[in-house]
Amino acid sequence: MPMKKLSIFCHIIALTSLQAQDPAAGDLLDKTISYPGSYSQVCDVMTVDTDIPYRAFELTDFSGASFSKTNQALIDKNRDILIPAIRARLLDVNFTRKVKFPVEDPKPEENFDGDAFGCDPKSLNPLLLDLIQRLHAIETLPELLIVEQKLVKGIAQAKMDPNYPAPLTAGWFVGFLTTNSENQSDAERDRFSNLFQARVAQRDLVMLMALLMREKSYIPYLKTSLETAYARGLKKAAAVYPTYKVGDPIPEGKYGRDFKLDPIVHVLRRERDFVSIPYTRESRDEVRAAAAKWIIEHP
Repeated sequence: MPMKKLSIFCHIIALTSLQAQDPAAGDLLDKTISYPGSYSQVCDVMTVDTDIPYRAFELTDFSGASFSKTNQALIDKNRDILIPAIRARLLDVNFTRKVKFPVEDPKPEENFDGDAFGCDPKSLNPLLLDLIQRLHAIETLPELLIVEQKLVKGIAQAKMDPNYPAPLTAGWFVGFLTTNSENQSDAERDRFSNLFQARVAQRDLVMLMALLMREKSYIPYLKTSLETAYARGLKKAAAVYPTYKVGDPIPEGKYGRDFKLDPIVHVLRRERDFVSIPYTRESRDEVRAAAAKWIIEHP
């Protein structure tokens, strides 16, 4: 489907399929993103290559913050009312809006020497994507397509025009970056960082859409080059793991982390293993096309 028609189609689906929102759902969404409740210290500083790959299938963490047990229970219990609120929130994302630094969590439930801060709940941020992943909210595909396309457009405009502001996201902290010149002004460095973080966020949006469809074993997605590359990476990694046949007991506690059986490739993988896959426009378009097909088939 051509990009313009796909965009119009997704907007129509998003606007016509939204349910009436429960005001309490918006409050819960704001609360859990502003005060996720669990915080831990992040000691290592990541240096990310400027040629950002996909990290399949791991979304970017938000600086040691995560949902506490209490918030996780609230999120799971209120899935039905949260989904419409999340979909509406995605449509409201404005990449030119200045991100607000949230107030420190006054009563963190779990704190392991971390900074007790969440994210600006009105922004595009990793906690919002984590929430969608936790809820397995494939219903959000139309809105995710819209947001991802809007972000791609903003990134492209900022790269072409040095006076065009870089899209603003929240929470994609990627450590120290090497800019093109040590003599850059603070404004130039901020713009470089904002643009880079927007590109990381865009990769995560593609990953999230792919993950939601993968959880459903959706055939059009499973035929994409992204999934093919992921399967190849998993099989390569599994070659150094203990011999395993489907149906055998899954070994636990080896290599410091528990094993899991990948439901698609049927090989062992370790929890939070990821496969680095080069980003391409073609792979992105394949994931978007599969998502559009899912939406058509699941109105």
